[in-house]
Amino acid sequence: MVPHLELSKSGKQDDLSREYFKPPLREITQNWSQYRGPAKNGHAPTPTVAMDWQRLPRARWSMPCGEGHSSIITSGKRVITLEQEGNQEVLIARSLDDGRTLWKVAETTRWQDSMSGIGPRSTPTLNQGKIYTLFSNGLLSCIDAKSGEVFWNTQILGQDYNFPEWGLSMSPLVWKDRIILNPGGKDSAVHAYAKDSGDLQWTSRLKGRGVYMSPEILSLLGEDHLLVALEGKIAGLSPSNGETLWEKPWKIFLNNAQIVQPIAISENSFVLAAGYGKGAECFSIDRIAGQETYLIHSAWTSKNLKAKFSNPILKDGYLYGFSENLLVCLEANSGKLMWRGKKYGYGRILLVGQKLLILGNTGILSVIEANPNEFREISSKQLLSDARCWNGPALVNGYLIARNGEQIACFDWLKE
Repeated sequence: MVPHLELSKSGKQDDLSREYFKPPLREITQNWSQYRGPAKNGHAPTPTVAMDWQRLPRARWSMPCGEGHSSIITSGKRVITLEQEGNQEVLIARSLDDGRTLWKVAETTRWQDSMSGIGPRSTPTLNQGKIYTLFSNGLLSCIDAKSGEVFWNTQILGQDYNFPEWGLSMSPLVWKDRIILNPGGKDSAVHAYAKDSGDLQWTSRLKGRGVYMSPEILSLLGEDHLLVALEGKIAGLSPSNGETLWEKPWKIFLNNAQIVQPIAISENSFVLAAGYGKGAECFSIDRIAGQETYLIHSAWTSKNLKAKFSNPILKDGYLYGFSENLLVCLEANSGKLMWRGKKYGYGRILLVGQKLLILGNTGILSVIEANPNEFREISSKQLLSDARCWNGPALVNGYLIARNGEQIACFDWLKE
């Protein structure tokens, strides 16, 4: 866990034929601080420059990277992600300006399975200048975003831990002064650690086998509910002490493994979605007057949003997401299907103003109008190599940073 400083190494350029566009780097005022962006909902910050949606953004730099499905975060002028290098998982910071490596922190571990391949799945989280990252062997680390200095390490898994079939995919959740993770376990499924020391703060009574959804804080009934998934169920916990507020069965055909994040659509309702034929379901939550008892009801179900691992986006009361690999739009309050669009593979979706950005699993970037009344594609072109891309991109100050399992690149979407 010793950081290695590299000031000038830029790596071999990729083999895509492309002219690089490198004017002076603009002022960077935005951070892509965690999985799915600043608010963890796939919504990009308001662009600070005019953007031309009709054309592919121009490449500023591109280079090889290690394998894995970790998404990208940014901290000022640093691009950060987890990659596999031989028998080590590496948290690596590159320069947003030119892609050169600024620092690395390595942990000797390697995850591999036949379905999803080699490399880390978790995305680091930035908070107050520190990066909290979970390696695939269960080591939670706190690292300085500027220097790569390691402040502390904590092992969150016991020796008898039963790993999910496809490894640890959860990303650390920062809530107040705590880091919350839900690896699952036969004695306790959810843990909270002190942000400044890594010391264990609480463990949940809730138990069960871990799945792939990251812990999520939703505001329901004016309170913070910590939503976690375990094999065959969804639950709400108090983030302050880990006490179980409510549980609900949520069974998914084939593997009972929830992947997609929940979405709050009102002050007392949220939507879950899954693939494997499951579809989406909206739950409403009520509290019995004068009691700490919560009642969970199903408000609607739909087979038109079978979101496998591509998280839907909520925009102005409508859900935009994949039903398997087909883009669809649903009315959030009713589950009514508004339209079916095209197939884009199993991609990642971002919302930028009134536009949906889709980075498909073969590296194709598509732009679609976020309009519930009609499906309209603005552009769709190859952005990265066609290696498998399950990684979420980042968008800050008009720069799009994207990666797959072999290439990482920065693109400038400034309108000419």
